[in-house]
Amino acid sequence: MPIDDERSAISAIRENFHFLALEVRKQLEDTRAVMRGRDPKAVRSIAARDDYVDNLRSVIENKSFALLGRERVPKRTVDLVRAINTSTSNLERIADYCVNIAGQLGYLQSGEVVSRYDAEPFFAELIPALGAVEDALFSRDLSRGLAICRAEARVDELYAAVFGEIMQALRTGEAPEDLVTALFIYRYLERAGDSLLNIGEAIILAAVGEKLKVSEFQALQETLAISEVDLDVAELDYEGIWETRSGSRITAVHGNDPSKSDTRWVIFKEGRTRKVIEEKEALERWEQLEPGLPPKIYGFHDHGDKASLLLEYLPGDTFQSIVFEGSPAARREAFALATAEIAGIWERTLERVPSAPQFVHQLRKRLPDVLKVHPEVARAHARIGGFAIHSFEELLDRVEPLDDVLVAPFCVLIHGDFNTDNIIINRAAGRVHFIDLHRSKQFDYLQDVSVFLVSNFRMPVFEDRGRARLNEVNLQFYRFARAFAQDHEDHLFMPRLALGLARSLVTSVRFQLDDKFAGAMFMRAIYLLERLLEHQRAGADWASFSLRDGVFTYW
Repeated sequence: MPIDDERSAISAIRENFHFLALEVRKQLEDTRAVMRGRDPKAVRSIAARDDYVDNLRSVIENKSFALLGRERVPKRTVDLVRAINTSTSNLERIADYCVNIAGQLGYLQSGEVVSRYDAEPFFAELIPALGAVEDALFSRDLSRGLAICRAEARVDELYAAVFGEIMQALRTGEAPEDLVTALFIYRYLERAGDSLLNIGEAIILAAVGEKLKVSEFQALQETLAISEVDLDVAELDYEGIWETRSGSRITAVHGNDPSKSDTRWVIFKEGRTRKVIEEKEALERWEQLEPGLPPKIYGFHDHGDKASLLLEYLPGDTFQSIVFEGSPAARREAFALATAEIAGIWERTLERVPSAPQFVHQLRKRLPDVLKVHPEVARAHARIGGFAIHSFEELLDRVEPLDDVLVAPFCVLIHGDFNTDNIIINRAAGRVHFIDLHRSKQFDYLQDVSVFLVSNFRMPVFEDRGRARLNEVNLQFYRFARAFAQDHEDHLFMPRLALGLARSLVTSVRFQLDDKFAGAMFMRAIYLLERLLEHQRAGADWASFSLRDGVFTYW
């Protein structure tokens, strides 16, 4: 897309945005006037201006979508347009809150109730912050974006104080109707502050090219400040990686100033404090065991209910990507490196202490989440002639005692979330790395084995070439684990593996959107559980339990 055309389009959008911001500022100023004196003229002005604000928002949206519909729009422009639209919708919300406040004032029996709680400090925060929005947004000014975010924090403090005073007055029984109305009015002012926060975070997106909450940005800033990494938060490139299912945010950043010596990539991870501390302790434990296996910790910062880590960015490819994209030689090398590392860890950490993995108990804990996504998979009790078909819950009841029977004769240090995308292979250096280690502990190694196998099985890949690669890896890994079991006299390997696979298959169903594939996974788990019950009913030795290789593959 020609640069001149892009600039012209942005300029046209800015012109409309300028008038929108101006109208919303007038809404706030008129709302302040109404709250001071309940001026009927100002009330009418607020109501009349609302339609114009809505129209301006529609015009900005249409122009934005037209710009994005053109060919080859640069990412930086896309980020700005995203930020413009977020800011536009939040400006409209602020205008709506002003209309709502004017409406609520009409319900008051006495204006004294509202004036008792000073609204002026709210407007002293909201109006200047709103006045800074246009320039901060279109110049992608990070510092002014952060200043707009900070205004929201001060509005929150003001609202908390007013809320406490109104609650105290309500307890005395004085004019409850007017007090409740006043609470609604100040709540709208607090929500206007929330909209400013959204606008400030949109400006951060436009400035840095990554959607970050202000709390995440501040956490990154603070973590960098106390780390050994010489990176300036204002001179970083950002690349969002993922947001984990536990709510942790993971972002890759690196310095973009070539004149500085430190331009390395690092991983910034923020999440709930307990989870982050668990990961930090696990990384330290693994580093002592096998230096270089986990990422190095460059910085840690605890900021209350959240904490953050700054970690080494590990070079290499995930095991999963090598399976799909690597040559046969690359796949063989990756598998050899990974299994050699795993075997070494199991050997060095093996303790002859029995370990009960409690796979059925684990399955039960996750089952409600599974059934929320796929309620159709759990079969009900049925009867065909004289033959009873147990419900899935009944099946679990029957198999649950095996949790106390099928116990590993030893435990090892396991990864705890051994999906194939948590294994990094650096073929150039001949190194293996593990990431996402916060669940690691001394446990039954079949927890990791079953998770690894199902992480391949559950991949929604149905073309022959890709599925053949997944099946090949699963069979090889199963044979590797079986050989380890034989070498260490783990005679209950097969029945425990069946139980572990059933657990992982069922709990993974919640990540599948394909109903047919989800059903196939669930039925595979039922098959494994039925096989275990059949073996138990026969009174056979558990050491003689066996599974066909086909149970680890899907066609």
